[in-house]
Amino acid sequence: MLNRWMVFVLSLCLAGVALGQSVPTPSPEDGAAFTAQTATNLLNQVREGLQGHMQKQMLDAFDLSHMSGGQSFKNQVTAFFDQNDSVRIHFHVREASVQDGKGITVVDMEMELEQNNSTAPPVRRKAQLRLVAENGGHGWKFTDVQPRTFFY
Repeated sequence: MLNRWMVFVLSLCLAGVALGQSVPTPSPEDGAAFTAQTATNLLNQVREGLQGHMQKQMLDAFDLSHMSGGQSFKNQVTAFFDQNDSVRIHFHVREASVQDGKGITVVDMEMELEQNNSTAPPVRRKAQLRLVAENGGHGWKFTDVQPRTFFY
């Protein structure tokens, strides 16, 4: 049975090469590389969580157990979700690098918020954020964000 499975997998790989298609290689998130694409993927997860009002999805981009004040940050994000009804995020990754084994991202971020039960115009925030990511057992996750006041 195992030999048949191996022959099947090998056949699929050879068929892909024969058709001029490449066999997929692991993405940077699967390995140790931290790139602008890795940062963008994590930031997209944060954005989709905020815009979709999905706190768990947003927080899953962070490793709160390795974040200084992680529980406080989680409480801050919970309050943020409780206060705001609609969120729109735009970001631009300015820099992504690795320093001492940690991924460092500098990003320009703009956010537009509509507060719950408010007739006031949307609140707009704009800041340059510095995020630190570490590659743990579940891939790259943010372990710090500065300034944290951006999410108040």
